[in-house]
Amino acid sequence: MITIADVIRDREPYSLRESATALDAAEYMTSRNIGAVCVLSEAEELTGIFSERDLLRRVVLPKLDPAGVPVRDVMSAIDVFIECSDTPHQALERMEQHGTRHLPVMRGGQWVGMLSMRDIMRVELSEQGDELRLLHEMTGL
Repeated sequence: MITIADVIRDREPYSLRESATALDAAEYMTSRNIGAVCVLSEAEELTGIFSERDLLRRVVLPKLDPAGVPVRDVMSAIDVFIECSDTPHQALERMEQHGTRHLPVMRGGQWVGMLSMRDIMRVELSEQGDELRLLHEMTGL
């Protein structure tokens, strides 16, 4: 059975300090083609998530200067997270229950990365491909 640890195994844990600006966060996310980033305190503790949605709703629409707004002032609180030992199916259920597309990943109370809806879709597509290959082998088609 695949776990969240398997899904994020070879990935850089994307994060910014809470003192970074909204502009820093936008540049960081754009350069990595990601839609959200975990926000860490100076002590490396997870304090929030900053997403494209936060940028639009809390910076652009109120017409704030993204270069002058620290992400700690416009980030989202962490309402839910996922453990490394959980499965992608459990992550998808949690995302649906909480209306989010990103989940911080924890291992024993320590932040280790971020899981996105895109990651779960990749796993689902891979599993479906494996099932199709097996069916083709079984039927000889």
